[in-house]
Amino acid sequence: MSTNEFSVFLAYLKNKKILITTHDLVDIDGLASCYGLKYFLNQYFENQQVSIIFSDLSKPTKEFMKKLCRKFLNFNFFYEKSINLTDFNVCLILDTNKTSQTALDRNFEISESKIPFIFIDHHYLEKKNNLDTLNPLNLIFENFSSTAEIILELFERYNLKLTPPIRFLIAAAILTDTGYFRYGNNRTIKNVSNLLNNDLDIQDIKLLLETEVELSEKIAKIKGLQRVGLYREGDYLIGITNVSSYGSNIASMLIKVGFDIGIVHSKEKLESIITIRAKKNLCLRTGLHVGKILEEISEYCEGSGGGHDGAASLTCKMEVKNILDKIIEKIKQVLNE
Repeated sequence: MSTNEFSVFLAYLKNKKILITTHDLVDIDGLASCYGLKYFLNQYFENQQVSIIFSDLSKPTKEFMKKLCRKFLNFNFFYEKSINLTDFNVCLILDTNKTSQTALDRNFEISESKIPFIFIDHHYLEKKNNLDTLNPLNLIFENFSSTAEIILELFERYNLKLTPPIRFLIAAAILTDTGYFRYGNNRTIKNVSNLLNNDLDIQDIKLLLETEVELSEKIAKIKGLQRVGLYREGDYLIGITNVSSYGSNIASMLIKVGFDIGIVHSKEKLESIITIRAKKNLCLRTGLHVGKILEEISEYCEGSGGGHDGAASLTCKMEVKNILDKIIEKIKQVLNE
């Protein structure tokens, strides 16, 4: 990443009406990245319109927002729920690199819209020259553990100070997106340390991030374990199960109980959803990157997929059986190389 990339990006945004959004079912990284970027742009530019629009937020995100507003009484999570896309000159899409993963695709005729999109993201992308528009301005850095860290980099490059609520938000995003440093690196730890200073305590952040496990999630986890199939490939164990919800939580649970790779599939309306988690040391040792695998598979099944080396998901309309066979085949190829 170079300062020039940021400079070109900011030069393009000058004097434009800016819309900021993120993926559907907004998580804490998407939330923090959007509000962090809005605050940055409001400090960097004078008298420039910057708006945020969200579709639906995940339940943990909603709970976290309420707790944070109680901690910082003057902080407001204002965002639009509906807008006229033609009122804006550019749309910044954070924490995803596909419009199909946002509510914009459902609510607007994206193909007919003339508004340019710029992506700011940290997920793997196979075809970097096949984004919706404005490829040179996209800020996609796969070596970052979270999108919030890319936003933090902006503040550091331009020596702009963050308020305590924004620092709290970004630190929380880094913690959650790295699994409390399990998927992070030295820079991740350094970034959180710099954000805390003396007025923020990491235990306070962890406390606000705690959520009560609902009965429905407990039942889903039990069902997931009851239905799990065990597949062995050499010294590696792959667990595959199906549930109707909480796919990512259950895939992570499979890793905790002993599987090297956890695969969970579900059906939502007319779509098949597959979520994969893999142990970090397995990915480092074998070169496995489940994000790359699901990105490739998404082309075959005309869906949307991708993610990181050890965490990824896929959504498509094809039957799960055919997709799972191809995913397992690709995983085996990597494990046996």
